[in-house]
Amino acid sequence: MLGASAHSHMRLNSHLMELSMRAAESAHVLKKERMKTGYLSPSQTVSQYASGGANTVLTELERCESILQVIPPNSKFRLVWDLCGVLLIVLDAFLLPMTMAWSEWEVTPMPSSFSFSSRVLQIFAIISLAFWPCDIIVNFNTAFYVRGFIETRRWEIAKRYAYTWLGFDICVVLLDFAAGFLGQASEDAPADFLQPLRSARYLRILRTIRILRILKAGKINVLLENLVISMGRQWMILAFTVGKMLVAIGAVAHILACIWFALGDTVQSAGQHRSWLEFAGITREQGATFHIQYIHSLIWMLLPPSPPPLDPFSGIEHLAVLILFVTTVLVIGSALSILTGTLNEIRQVNSERSKKRRELRIFLQTRAVSTELLMRVMSYADYRMTRHSPVAYDPSLISPMLEAELATSQFGSVLNAHPLFEFISSSYPAVFAECCRVLNKHFYCEGEAVFSEGSLAEKMYISSHGTFKLTAEAYPHDHALVEDDCHYFAEISLYVEAAVHRCSLHTDSFSEVFSLTAADFAKILVNSPLCTTMVIEYANEYISCYTAAPATKPGGIWHKAEWERECAQMACTNNSFYLEEHVDNRQVLETLDLASPQNPVDGAETPHTAAWLSVKGAEATLTPLDFVTSVVPGQGTADNTVASLREAFLELDLEHGLHARFSDAKEQERAESAILSLVALARNDYDMYTAAQNQQNRLTNTQWQNLRELFDWTDATDQKLLAVIFLLAVKGVSKYRSLTRQFPQGHQRPEKAMKYILESYPLAVPSAASLSSNAQELMTKMLDMQGIFNFAQMLQGENVPANLGDLKSAVQSYQSEELLKFYVLYLLGFMSGLAGGKGSRFMTRSNARATLLGLAMLKHVLEQDPAPLYWTYIHHRGLELSRCAEQPSDLALLRLACNCRAQTVDDLARLQDAWDHLTAQEQVELTKHFLADGITTPAIVCEFLPLCLERARSNPFVTVRTLLQVLVELLQAVRSAAPKGHQIVTVDLADLAAFILMVQNSYVFQTCLARATLSLREERFYVDVSQENWRRITEPPSDIVLLAGSVRELVYKSRRSEDAKSAAQQQVLVHCHF
Repeated sequence: MLGASAHSHMRLNSHLMELSMRAAESAHVLKKERMKTGYLSPSQTVSQYASGGANTVLTELERCESILQVIPPNSKFRLVWDLCGVLLIVLDAFLLPMTMAWSEWEVTPMPSSFSFSSRVLQIFAIISLAFWPCDIIVNFNTAFYVRGFIETRRWEIAKRYAYTWLGFDICVVLLDFAAGFLGQASEDAPADFLQPLRSARYLRILRTIRILRILKAGKINVLLENLVISMGRQWMILAFTVGKMLVAIGAVAHILACIWFALGDTVQSAGQHRSWLEFAGITREQGATFHIQYIHSLIWMLLPPSPPPLDPFSGIEHLAVLILFVTTVLVIGSALSILTGTLNEIRQVNSERSKKRRELRIFLQTRAVSTELLMRVMSYADYRMTRHSPVAYDPSLISPMLEAELATSQFGSVLNAHPLFEFISSSYPAVFAECCRVLNKHFYCEGEAVFSEGSLAEKMYISSHGTFKLTAEAYPHDHALVEDDCHYFAEISLYVEAAVHRCSLHTDSFSEVFSLTAADFAKILVNSPLCTTMVIEYANEYISCYTAAPATKPGGIWHKAEWERECAQMACTNNSFYLEEHVDNRQVLETLDLASPQNPVDGAETPHTAAWLSVKGAEATLTPLDFVTSVVPGQGTADNTVASLREAFLELDLEHGLHARFSDAKEQERAESAILSLVALARNDYDMYTAAQNQQNRLTNTQWQNLRELFDWTDATDQKLLAVIFLLAVKGVSKYRSLTRQFPQGHQRPEKAMKYILESYPLAVPSAASLSSNAQELMTKMLDMQGIFNFAQMLQGENVPANLGDLKSAVQSYQSEELLKFYVLYLLGFMSGLAGGKGSRFMTRSNARATLLGLAMLKHVLEQDPAPLYWTYIHHRGLELSRCAEQPSDLALLRLACNCRAQTVDDLARLQDAWDHLTAQEQVELTKHFLADGITTPAIVCEFLPLCLERARSNPFVTVRTLLQVLVELLQAVRSAAPKGHQIVTVDLADLAAFILMVQNSYVFQTCLARATLSLREERFYVDVSQENWRRITEPPSDIVLLAGSVRELVYKSRRSEDAKSAAQQQVLVHCHF
């Protein structure tokens, strides 16, 4: 939330200005390369550029997930599958040794008994038999990492699996099925070579071989360990390590206990010696149950008696005791060693923190800090060390790609809540990763100021952790709290040169804030021209929305702070790249049908659509023609007229109309204002026409009568009026970028776009069906005519008499004055609705003067020659400014005044002063330029010259006089570079206008053409301000620059002195009808 005093002057900062030039050139080259391979429609071009940048820099994991049949190694599915495998392995490790030792434990899909425990073991056996063959299939479809990159090719996956675990898995699965098959053989089957394998003991041993699957638990252990570490909790790491060791000790003790019991049972069955079971009195004959036998076996493993009570002649048991003792010591000792090492690592990390904490406490104590302050400092230190790990890593262990992905995983959630960065993360993940990497983290104590009201905003702030309080002097009794959530402040600082905070953000607890500076953001964008183009477009739209914010926003400080988020969302929804990735089906021309507004995807009607159809269908009786024949001549109020207008013209419906689909309420307001103004002219209703105007500058009665006379002159029939109203209703949609991008190249300018819609997509403009063939022809001819003549440019003297001649030729080709009258009728409505309002907010007393002069001139375009008619208009504009043109230079100055949009005598006086400070040679050069008509003498049309003059007038480093001097140099360069035989040469000054707005060094601007380029593209010259100029817009004036400026001024004064001695001005003859 920043200062609004400078809102009107907010423009892109120097970083983005320079990037815009470089990105535009790179994007142009990329477009040419793409076009070489085949034709791409404009929408496809933008879409592929936007997605192409993303596709080339997808992270390896995302690239794997884009392949449907290959499973990413760290996906949720694979993790759950591996956990299921671990569970089965653990159950195997527990059950299989028991089946070997105790015959009543039988893990088989077809048990001999039907007890509850047998059913449970049967289910386990079936699941195991089904799971492990499926595991082989899953392994054939699981990608793997190779030197930091993920391998997704099936052949490589199969080859790696075949070299590692495939043979082992197949053997164990075959053993599983073999054990199940042999177990079903009948005991009384005839003797054969398989008979020995059918014995119970051999089957138990065969099934026990499955326990070898525990070898696969190693790789799963690594996966689980990384998962626990990624959670970032030391107690979880310790708990996992301890739990893993306890499980290992328990598993080894369990397996050894089962082996020890099986050995004793075997010795007892042999009958040669007494087994340890008989010495312990736990044989089956002695009535010992399974639980007693298992507990005694486990005690032998963990607490072996010494000396062991064994038969002295049972050598195998004595040997087994020795082996089991050594195994137990090794396993338990190794586990305890690993556990001790883990504890030492954690203790080392904690010792670093304890050391820092101890040093800080000693420092505070030696400074005799109060107890309260010491506790606050120590509490903040504990918070800081908790939120920020003191352990660093070796950068050489992580590749740049992995480092970027690491930054994304750590800080991606901080930026992803913002509309712009969310779009960047999906379309340009490499840029997003760099944005995450350059984020700066700041820690604040309770009561600290993150930023203060009135300070310069130099970075965007993102609240992350803690509680914050937002306050402002404008709202002394209001504040807003932000708790543990990502909120974005001062985003405008990323895009403009300077902005000021108009609120304060303080912490109410220990807090964490991230920041991103404009310089860091610009450095990231350097390597991605397409992303830069998108961000530049977004930034311009954001600034436009931000500067349009009301001075006082109701609802308190929180609602005003939320305006930044709303601006970000609006800037995204109006961004061409964003719209290509987030296509609104309601805006697709192929499915746009206002006559039947159903869901374009499935054709289903929503409740709102059904209601709309009922109103527009059976109950609707007002057609466009009815509106012209009944409502226009009536005496209804403005509100009733607008309501009837929306009912008659589907294109203006507030929910399903064209402007509603593209969410542009301003364009709808302008359309309704233009039509309402035209209706007021038809009704001769002065009050309705001027209802939106201020009383001080209200249209005069004389001007109203002049407008009425023009309306009467047009001979507006019902069909002509209907065609004009229809055109005013829909003409604004030709400005929507999301719509025009769907057109082929060459049909995207407003006039051609409107004609293309009428010809190719009539269902999008159903009201056009009400027009007669003659009205449709007039409308089509007028759209063609608007492509060669711009009335608004003529009003400010931007075009030349030759353009007026083109208008005359177009009207004469129709062989009737009817087309001209139709054009004037359209202009009456169009000009009246430029500023919107219920009525005409634009056609005030001051604006009506030039408009009426221009329209009156158009009435005589067929009767008079273009050049005299044009200069007559300029002459009368001078009379309104109390200046009568007595010589050619006066007429040139008056045309320049039209370019400057001068409306008062003082405006003309200031312009005259700038003109008088030019040298005679410069005045002659400018007089030639402004008096060239493009008919007898070649003319140069400088597009955006009025904008350049307006900005030069408000920039003290430029001034109008300096701009005119630069214009003289530019005109000379254009004449020398212009193709021979062209009567009109067009020069686009849009880039120069942007430079004039930003430059803050007079000498840099005076010499900017020396570093600029003049390029000819598509029969039009473009002045491209170079990167060197953009880099110097804020350059402070050095001694050399000041000296060069002084020398330049002395030379200029010397030339003016010589001009005063010998004034020889070239005369230029201009014919006017004064």
